[in-house]
Amino acid sequence: MAEEQGRERDSVPKPSVLFLHPDLGVGGAERLVLDAALALQARGCSVKIWTAHYDPGHCFAESRELPVRCAGDWLPRGLGWGGRGAAVCAYVRMVFLALYVLFLADEEFDVVVCDQAICIPLSLCSEPGHTVLSSVMC
Repeated sequence: MAEEQGRERDSVPKPSVLFLHPDLGVGGAERLVLDAALALQARGCSVKIWTAHYDPGHCFAESRELPVRCAGDWLPRGLGWGGRGAAVCAYVRMVFLALYVLFLADEEFDVVVCDQAICIPLSLCSEPGHTVLSSVMC
């Protein structure tokens, strides 16, 4: 009986998971995204990470083991001296990234995990059957 249930679980197709993150550098939120992506990949899920900024020379080593794609790196990260406008710029970069992935990237996915609440409207724009999860880091 337990063997049959194990076979049934193995025959269930694993979802394709897409992570959206504003800046895949070195920090706590990035560590969380990478750990979640690696754990899902280890369980057989197809995992892709899309970010607005990625520097392979300034990131966690594990990120180099995952498919990381970048869009919107040309958008500013701040509006002036002292980091002014960083939050607004991060929001705009995520809006651009979400729209780019949704309309231009031709990505196949079942689940989107997003680091900002901007991705919640993605559920309204995406095809039926997609799940959008948002994790807002405080």
